[in-house]
Amino acid sequence: MTIHAEPQAPGRAATPAFPHAITDPSLVPVERYFDREFARREKEKLWPHVWQLACRLDEILRPGDFTEYRINDQSILIVRETADTVKAYFNACRHRATALGNGTGTFHGGQIVCPYHGWRWNLDGSNSYVYAQRGFTPACLTPDSLRLRECRVGTMFGMVFINMDPLAPPLETAMAGIAQALAPIGFERMRVRWWRHLIIPANWKMAQEAFMEAYHVMQAHPSLSMGAADDDYDIDVLGGNFECFAGGHAHLRPSDGSVPVPGMSMADYFTQFNNALYVGTDAYATDREMFLQQSLATRDIDPDEYPMAFFGALYEYAAGAGIPLPPPATDTTGYAHIFPNMTVLPAYGNSIVYRVRPNGDDPESCLFEVWAVQIPADGDDEPDPPVLEGPIEVEDWPQIFKEDFRNITAQQKGVHTLGMQNLVLSGRYESMIVNSHRVIDEYLSR
Repeated sequence: MTIHAEPQAPGRAATPAFPHAITDPSLVPVERYFDREFARREKEKLWPHVWQLACRLDEILRPGDFTEYRINDQSILIVRETADTVKAYFNACRHRATALGNGTGTFHGGQIVCPYHGWRWNLDGSNSYVYAQRGFTPACLTPDSLRLRECRVGTMFGMVFINMDPLAPPLETAMAGIAQALAPIGFERMRVRWWRHLIIPANWKMAQEAFMEAYHVMQAHPSLSMGAADDDYDIDVLGGNFECFAGGHAHLRPSDGSVPVPGMSMADYFTQFNNALYVGTDAYATDREMFLQQSLATRDIDPDEYPMAFFGALYEYAAGAGIPLPPPATDTTGYAHIFPNMTVLPAYGNSIVYRVRPNGDDPESCLFEVWAVQIPADGDDEPDPPVLEGPIEVEDWPQIFKEDFRNITAQQKGVHTLGMQNLVLSGRYESMIVNSHRVIDEYLSR
């Protein structure tokens, strides 16, 4: 299902269902980014009821491995039960609520053991031992009362998603549209190259939205716009053709293949764009792509045919190196927002993945994570679980990330300015953001 965000006609704004609800899709009340009551409503109405990325499958490689996922004041243990199954448990002992795990680790011997009084559970959540159970009434020791309380859990894109609402629709239903759009990208084949995070003094939505449009590229990223200023940079080429879905997800469709910088050859634009991303992120373009570009430098290639030559070399190299790249996607660029708080920017069998969460109860602080992932060669040694680095200060990130993080902080400062009532959104270039706010309000109005 495709959603088109059109501004409402003047004088026909809907009556807000709650404070700071959006009544015109093109106008976002600034209070949504700092108001504590609004954040409280998100905490109660959104986060406990929405499917959200909890971890990657390669964080929990073997039975007994676990990682802790935190959102607001909730702690959830994601546990590898068997080679093929994953469980998600609310992180509390059924006795007196002691947290059963912290950070990452392994429950050895297939037993989840409370560190306080020694109660134990099997990896499937069933209780295996209560110390001195003769001291408890039988009603407290029924299998159901002792069983660990579970979240809904599902896997997709090589990742584990959880939902705290037992009545929530299945993950496959919630991901309708975006799962099909991103299927050709091969996210499930990718492994982590690096995983880093920082704490940004901004609302989680403010930070997320910086990566949900390409409208800022012309001004914010001169290395990507090749110095083209104002309307000399054609945003319609790389950021004006979004498909938005009913669940809040969206992705960018391919453009007509033209160059956004007038007068620049396709070959020059393509190689300079890759160079800028390689230096600026070491994620979207990597050593692998730089090697291929250098190998093409001595060949006589028609500038307009350069992308085809590059992709031909990429697939030839991948076949020889045993890298199982998926077939080229034709209906999506792969650049997408997965509601509510995940963005992916893939290319060449690589991807940048963002996840943004509220930092505790502070509506003006968020935890911002970046994964750099890549499809490896078949037969590569089984990797160790990825390790989260940081928090890393803004000035220590690669240049393109640094440019974005600085602007997010400046936006959060700006929303407090007297007389600033709304942010203004383009239904064409910022439709991913429009669509996300629409679905947020669907949750908050329940």
